[in-house]
Amino acid sequence: MRKNRLRSLAVIPLASLAIAGCNPELWESNKHLQPLSSEIKSKIRKIGSTENAPLYIRIYKEEAVLEAWKKKPDGTYALLKTYPICAYSGKTGPKKREGDRQAPEGFYSITPGQMNPNSSYYLSFNLGYPNAFDRSYGRTGKHLMVHGSCSSRGCYAMEDAPVAEIYALGREAFEGGQRSFKVHAFPFRMTPENMARNRESEHFAFWQNLKNGYDHFQITKKPPQVEVCNRTYIFNPNGATHFNASAPCPDYQLEPSLMASLTELRAKENVRFRQESERLIEVANNKKEADAQAMAEAQLDLLKRKERLANGQNPDGLIAGLIKGNPGKPFEQKPDIKPIPATAQTSSPAPTEASKPASSGFFSKITSAITKPFKPETPPQPIVDATT
Repeated sequence: MRKNRLRSLAVIPLASLAIAGCNPELWESNKHLQPLSSEIKSKIRKIGSTENAPLYIRIYKEEAVLEAWKKKPDGTYALLKTYPICAYSGKTGPKKREGDRQAPEGFYSITPGQMNPNSSYYLSFNLGYPNAFDRSYGRTGKHLMVHGSCSSRGCYAMEDAPVAEIYALGREAFEGGQRSFKVHAFPFRMTPENMARNRESEHFAFWQNLKNGYDHFQITKKPPQVEVCNRTYIFNPNGATHFNASAPCPDYQLEPSLMASLTELRAKENVRFRQESERLIEVANNKKEADAQAMAEAQLDLLKRKERLANGQNPDGLIAGLIKGNPGKPFEQKPDIKPIPATAQTSSPAPTEASKPASSGFFSKITSAITKPFKPETPPQPIVDATT
């Protein structure tokens, strides 16, 4: 009975999602009911889970991947499959306002009502943006999805086959009794090295907050209980039941063994973070030194060219001068030629070799350059670069 009710729920058109953004109109009949393939069923069995077991999803924006995790009998989750994200709009960093074309980052929860079989982007589910955290900052936006068709305007877009499989995994989890599955979207895999690389970002404090939830899962292999207070995500709080996203946090505690594990993990990761930060600083300093050296060499080359010009030499050297047709003093200015008075214009002398117009061809330039490269009245002298 429950299974039939959920299947019926899945085919109800979601009018509010069929208006704009990532999610309007047409759909193919029953594509939302595609069964899990024998291959994915085999993988589920291999990790010790079942088809109807709860689902958990992690998204890494920079790496453009989506991970599907399934719950095992001991309560922990095992990685089932990693799917490529075909496209996402924007860059790393949270979505802040409608129209900024940013894909969300944060902790979201997907209910059956957010599953949309009536999507013009094949199949989709709504992330539920903005959540309580987003609203506490006045962030706006709607219809932010994970969907097919590989086209994104603020969403995470997949190819049709992967999104159909992910949709089916969610559907089966709901039919197994899961009320909502979690989607935790991160800017990147939150290793100490990646955190160090992004330590100067305007979003660093926000990402530190996300990393806290990331670490809870790394330790427990269970999606953390997520609450929001003081405009901050908090995870697995004990001893408090009421949380207001914009109000101060109530008194709460972490389970002692979890707190000990977090302390140990952070001590190790702080060392890696510091080492990577120092390495990146050294790389940046070396690059600055290399850039400064390159600039100094360019300035020195410019000075040498100016010296050659001052000495009446081709600044590019003799060979370049030969190719350009100016081996000697190509930049030496000719004396001003004053007009000859009309009374003096009796006859025109025969044009000399020097006064003949030069041909414009490449080979004629070489010919004119090597015809008389040295003065005839003096014996040839060794060619010496004046700057050496």
